[in-house]
This record gives sequence, C-alpha cells and structure tokens, in this order.
Amino acid sequence: MELDRTDVAILRCLQADSRMSFRDIAKAVGVSTPTVSARVSSLERMGIVTGYTARVDPAQLNETSVTLVIKAKLSAAGDVAEAVAGLPGVRRVALARGGRIVVDATLVPPANVNALLESVGHVPDVIDADHYVTVRTLKEEPRAVLADHLNATLTCFECKGPITAEPVRRRIDGRDHFLCCRSCESLYVKRYETVKARAAKGQRGR
Repeated sequence: MELDRTDVAILRCLQADSRMSFRDIAKAVGVSTPTVSARVSSLERMGIVTGYTARVDPAQLNETSVTLVIKAKLSAAGDVAEAVAGLPGVRRVALARGGRIVVDATLVPPANVNALLESVGHVPDVIDADHYVTVRTLKEEPRAVLADHLNATLTCFECKGPITAEPVRRRIDGRDHFLCCRSCESLYVKRYETVKARAAKGQRGR
C-alpha cells in the first residue's frame, strides 16, 4: 500500500520528535489537527507506527550495552530467537539469514555479561555466540528511512497474513480495518459484529 505525502510528512515529524502535539504537526504539514489525528490512528492500526518512546542513553546511567551475534541450527533459529528474547537484559532480538540472531542487551551491573553468555550457551540448538561490549556510540538514528514515496506491507486483520495486493479497506465504527480479500472481509465483519453484540449484551445485563 502506497502512503501519500501527508502520511510521509506526519511520520517524519513523529520520528524527529514523538512529543510533537497534533496541532504542531498539523502546522508543519499544512493540514488540520483532526486530519493528523485520523492519519496517526490509521498508521497505528496498520502497524507502521508501533509506539512512542524517549531515547535514554544507558551509558549515562552506568549500564553496559552488549551486542551478541548468535549462530543457531538453521531449522531451530526461530525457536532459539524466542528463547533468547526471554533472557534478562535482552532489549532487542533480530533474526537474520543463515541461522544468525543479532541481540542487543543492556546489563546492570556489568558482571551480568558473563551470566547472559552462560544463559545463551544453555539454550538448545545454539552453535556459537560472539559478543561485543559497546565502548562508545558514534551514531544512532531511527531505523526507518522515510523517503518521499513509501510502500507499506500491511497485515490482514483477519488471517494475519501479509497483504500483497491493494488492501480491502473497511471502515467500522469510525476506524479503518485492512483485509487481504473479500472473503477475509466477510469473516472479519461477522466476527467483529458478533463480539460487539456480546459486549453490548453484557453491558445491558449489568
């Protein structure tokens, strides 16, 4: 799904400063505040905007940042990544090609590095692991590159699969819902209405 200029401009504002108010974003982009609110809500529902966070430097808090590159059995890489994600101190886990797993961890105190390595070594199907302690961060930018023309891969609200063609957009209760096909749209609307009816019945029963 191609994002238009307004969506891209809003994303740039949010990525530059997630504390910007909708009013300030509207002034910067040249649209109304309600338009910004509706677009941001849609971007959130599409899974493009996943959250709003402040950047806190762990080094300034005397915490140790470690990057691990783990080699796992190819057939078990997903399970290994899931297991590593649950270890104390692990902040980010990325599954790469060839059974490699890249892990960012923040540890307090620094001695916990050895404990983390030992825990990783006990995970089944781990072949090897290299670790690197961060000495100094020279550059840190948001990972998304916001070009003028962006195409987003959406996830179907019903089957949870990727939407590879133009999505079916269904507006329900003032919100956009994205489906991969008319069959999923029919199933989703039916399920949505059933859940809504049950909730309303529960409210009347109180």
